[in-house]
Amino acid sequence: MILKRAVQYPAEAYDQAVEEAQQVAQRAVNAEGVVHAYITLGNIDHKSRKYRQALGYDSLALNLAKDAGYRKGEVLAFGNIGREFYAQGDLKTAAENYSKALALSPSNASTESLLTYYNQLGVINRIFGEFRQSIIYLDKGIDLAEENQELRSLALLYMNKANTLAETSQYDESATLHLKSITIKEQLGDRLGLGQSYGNLAIVFRRAKEYDKAISYFFKNRDIATALGEHKSLGLVASNLAVTYIEKGDFDKVRGFFNEAILNFDKISDIRGLGLSYHNYGNFLFDMNELDSAEVLMKKALGFREKVGSDTEISSTLANLGRLYLKAGKVGLAEKYILDAQSRLDTTHKTKGLLDVFSYLSTLYVKKGDYRKAFEYQSKFLDLEKSMLNENERINILKAESKYELEKRDLQLAFEKDKQREKQFNIILIAALVILALVALIGISLFRRKQAKERHQAQLMQLAQEHRIATTRALREAEKEERKKIAGKLHDEVGAQLSIARLNINQLESTMFAADSEAGAKLEAAQKLLGDMSETVRAISHSLMPIALEKYGLKAAILDLVNAVNASGKIRVEEVIDGLANADSWSDEFRFGLYRIVQEVLSNIIKHAQASHVLVQIVELQRSVTIYMEDNGKGLDSNGAPLGIGLKLLKSNIEYFNGVIEINGRENQGTFVLIELPLESPSVG
Repeated sequence: MILKRAVQYPAEAYDQAVEEAQQVAQRAVNAEGVVHAYITLGNIDHKSRKYRQALGYDSLALNLAKDAGYRKGEVLAFGNIGREFYAQGDLKTAAENYSKALALSPSNASTESLLTYYNQLGVINRIFGEFRQSIIYLDKGIDLAEENQELRSLALLYMNKANTLAETSQYDESATLHLKSITIKEQLGDRLGLGQSYGNLAIVFRRAKEYDKAISYFFKNRDIATALGEHKSLGLVASNLAVTYIEKGDFDKVRGFFNEAILNFDKISDIRGLGLSYHNYGNFLFDMNELDSAEVLMKKALGFREKVGSDTEISSTLANLGRLYLKAGKVGLAEKYILDAQSRLDTTHKTKGLLDVFSYLSTLYVKKGDYRKAFEYQSKFLDLEKSMLNENERINILKAESKYELEKRDLQLAFEKDKQREKQFNIILIAALVILALVALIGISLFRRKQAKERHQAQLMQLAQEHRIATTRALREAEKEERKKIAGKLHDEVGAQLSIARLNINQLESTMFAADSEAGAKLEAAQKLLGDMSETVRAISHSLMPIALEKYGLKAAILDLVNAVNASGKIRVEEVIDGLANADSWSDEFRFGLYRIVQEVLSNIIKHAQASHVLVQIVELQRSVTIYMEDNGKGLDSNGAPLGIGLKLLKSNIEYFNGVIEINGRENQGTFVLIELPLESPSVG
């Protein structure tokens, strides 16, 4: 009873709590009593953030429990030692002690202790990049917490599992768990937990490039952490604010926030937090071209991260040091650091760290003149980037969903307040009026409530419609930007490398193999292969984002498309274009969409119609653009087969622009397609 009371004393009664626990240790008649007294002293020091002193008491408890064969005491001591190392940022040692505590825990161990071990091991494995093992531990904790209705632990486990899922790009599942966690924390009034959730939500907005919203949620997190005196949370918030301002392009406050983060982490000797702050600060100085200062901070970060033992975090700092040395012209040193970074990454996971390493290695080998390796790593980079395209779409969806949910909640709250005001008004009227007027007042009240309910439902429907439109637009914009990015990299980087390779082979032809007919033939074949590869890269780049559309406008892009088809010699396309002179005043989305519609119809004709001639007629009218395309191919299937994916996508694109399409044709008599797209209303300046 005395030990339980000692732990519950407030921080200002620290000396009294320690004195009572020490008296219990002195009066204890057996080893078990002394073990619990030491455990209590460790708990008191941990509560006061005196982690080194707490570790000393926990170690005494562990040694005494081992000597006495007191298993329960060993479990508690191992768990507390893990807690102290985790608080100081030594995650590797923390994980070892938590695992020992879990292994020694009897079948009837306390639910609270088991939940702590599962949660902490889940978090540490996520930090180490062991995502599958992290999910295993967190799922065990969630099952145990749900079974025993431990809501506070359940909210924490939901949040940490959501963070692990986000690391592996499972944003939908992550968002669902974050919402569950926030709901529980609101019920419990958990201010510290809500602060953490605000921080997680801010990170989501930052990834979606909604920087002002991200900053507002970070400051909410900061206010709560300041009120509670949580230096770890303050350090994380300051570091995240610095990174957010960097991404926003506002550099004035960055150094101040990094110094604030380092100061808070240093107060509690959090080596992982210090490693994070020095790493991000070093990257910022690198971008500012302050290479000497950046190198100093990155090496400090590497030292702290090696103590923590997370290969994922060590790899990130090694890769950035390699990038720094590459910029400084120290190519050999850069290669050493970047290859070391690659060796520490799990290549089965699609992570930004792996994407960065591939990019740095491609650039490095171009500088070394090893174009084979440069091309190899550039190909890996493009393949990984392509497979990660859906992540941006998920982020946009999550952003739209979050905005919709927040607005919906605000609308519901406003409606409830309106109902409360009406209720109070009715009570006042009932007290003031006679009984005969009561019926009329009730009728008026019901009528008003019905109107308010109808307004509320209409507003919800309008919000839902706006949400669907915003989500669709976000997805189309994400697709366009990713197409443009990949097209640029194919055209500028891969195309440039192929051109260098062709130049080198052309030089070989004039110097080494002039008299060797067999070598000349091989060289000619290699030149043809490289030429074909260059054309393939150009074709892929053009299909993703037509250069003519970007540089010369819509009409030139369509003519370029027609010329490309005619150049194949397989089909003859005749074009008639009337108008489009003012197409540059249309939105990028409309011009790109119109081009894609023409491209999709032509592609379907080439693939399926078996035609030899196509007429393409595009006419700009006063309020619309009509597209008429007719071929002399095999016509439509008379059996009425369902639409293919290509035609479904075509119709979906046309419907997006409020357009209409008519397709008609007969077997062996060709097919015609008529499309009408209404022009956008001109914006009023």
